Amino acid sequence: MNLIFIFIGGGVGALARYALINSISFSQNTNIYLVNFVGCLLMGAIFAYFSNKGQMYTFFSIGVLGSFTTMSAFTNNTLELLLQSKYLNALAYGITMVVICLIANIIGYIFIKKLF
Repeated sequence: MNLIFIFIGGGVGALARYALINSISFSQNTNIYLVNFVGCLLMGAIFAYFSNKGQMYTFFSIGVLGSFTTMSAFTNNTLELLLQSKYLNALAYGITMVVICLIANIIGYIFIKKLF
């Protein structure tokens, strides 16, 4: 049954990512920051909200947010910067992405814990 929840959630997450990226007109890197920030913010909230890690947690965390966030796009953009010999840009991009996403996850977690 978990596989069905992951499958359906994955479709929802992929469509949500597509809709968000196509509704904004920032640069590719900024779009990826935004998607990853939103995804990590929601992941923190979901982690805090679902005390038991059952099927709904699986649906949202692995399914929806697993396909919504963009680790592959992030690493590809970093590789492109490295191939262009923009080493400091690649380093800054990598560090800021990780820090921003961690902060978003913490904010989402704290917000839900205080709310409930």
